[in-house]
Amino acid sequence: MTDTRRPPAPEETGAGERPADRGAERPGSGGLLTVRPLEALPDLDGLRPGDPEPGGRHALEEIITSLPVTEFLGRHWGRDCHLDPGDPADPGRFHRLLPWPELDRLLDGHRAWPLRMQVARGNASLPPSSYLETIPGRGVGREPAMRVSSAKLHARLREGATLVFGSVDEAVPEVRKLAERLEHDLRAEVFVNLYASWGQVGAFDPHWDDHDGIILQVYGRKEWRLYGVGRPVPLPGDGPLNECPPRPLREFELTEGQALYVPRGHWHAVRPVGGTTVHLTFGIRRPVVRDLLRWAVDRQLNDPDARFDLPLGGWDDELAGRLSRLLGGIGDLLGADGFGRYVAERDGRAAARPRHLLPHAVTDLSGGCPPDAVVVLAAPRPVARGGDGRRLTLLSGGLRYDFDARCEPLLRRLLGRRPWRAGDLAREAAADGGPDADECRRLVAELLGHGLLRFGTAPAAPAASDRPYGGPHGEGHGGRHDDWSGGRSDRQEEGRR
Repeated sequence: MTDTRRPPAPEETGAGERPADRGAERPGSGGLLTVRPLEALPDLDGLRPGDPEPGGRHALEEIITSLPVTEFLGRHWGRDCHLDPGDPADPGRFHRLLPWPELDRLLDGHRAWPLRMQVARGNASLPPSSYLETIPGRGVGREPAMRVSSAKLHARLREGATLVFGSVDEAVPEVRKLAERLEHDLRAEVFVNLYASWGQVGAFDPHWDDHDGIILQVYGRKEWRLYGVGRPVPLPGDGPLNECPPRPLREFELTEGQALYVPRGHWHAVRPVGGTTVHLTFGIRRPVVRDLLRWAVDRQLNDPDARFDLPLGGWDDELAGRLSRLLGGIGDLLGADGFGRYVAERDGRAAARPRHLLPHAVTDLSGGCPPDAVVVLAAPRPVARGGDGRRLTLLSGGLRYDFDARCEPLLRRLLGRRPWRAGDLAREAAADGGPDADECRRLVAELLGHGLLRFGTAPAAPAASDRPYGGPHGEGHGGRHDDWSGGRSDRQEEGRR
């Protein structure tokens, strides 16, 4: 863990591009699709987030092996630390996430993000000049640049310093894949930091973080000390409420292939014990009750009662009436339906991580998606909803997609998250009652343009998820559009929170 924290995501702060900046409602694909910015959802009652991976494994099952995921979430998440022993017969189970050549590649090409990396020792970050070097400018501007000096960095690591590399999920493919799955299954912002050292000096003193952390010991071992709660359920910007206790409640070595969960607000300290040691920390920030409250209040800000001046003469019956009506509106949103609507709006604004697959990504799509192109769903947490029998609605990336109900066979296949050759997808959807194959390929091209789909690398073999999609248990609904997204059951929903 570290005191270097990632800034809040745009969906949390409201910063960055706003959906409204993308223009007004845009019809397309011969009347099969209308796209508009995602705003409030007054016309979608009982909206529930969809689960586009029927019967799939929860991402935590790759990490937590000692108890069922639902039990881990119910007993430990947000409450207590949990050490997972992993599989003694497979201590290298996390090696695939970060092979040594990947770390070498990060360091060899590290020029674009000078603040993304730090080298720390004894609770202090070393000056960048102690591990970076200046090189002459090249190309446009010819301004000098900084890169990692292999001689300097190796010297610092031999002296016992720790290499800290932030947001490796943006640069290492296997780490990114696991982070994306955790984002989907936990409905969270996920970012991943890497820590590598070869000495016996800790990088940071005992501290707690304002986000939950899942630590994967990739190589070697480290000593962990857990001291208990420093501040219950802290939020970004909170300070400590107490001093770290002098003695830990638990002390142990985290060895290769093991995992550790540390809730936000829990004091902890980490120290390498000699030899090679590398771990990844998956920082996880989930929405909190305060976010729901802020959302409910924000929904009342455009109500006419919220726009009147406060009375110059002090409290009066007119103000009391306005506030009573506003409080009633807020209260109406703080129930089960309002909660579902908030989660749906939040998930529907989650942005997909960028993926570039050149040269395929710049294929000419004016005549529809080429039949041999491979496409896959890009939406991180899509929210799907059947409508009135004439349309189907999908929310993703700050946009609302209203499809003609005939598109259900196409969308059902895309929501299975397997790669498809566009020609095969179009033919199967058309044979299953969808638009004709040419219309399907034009629709796929438009969805690629909006970023709902992206180009993939290779098609997967036919899977059981090709059956009519009816939810995590696989019951087919025969195209019932009111439940085509496969909403989770209440029991599953509770287990994933």
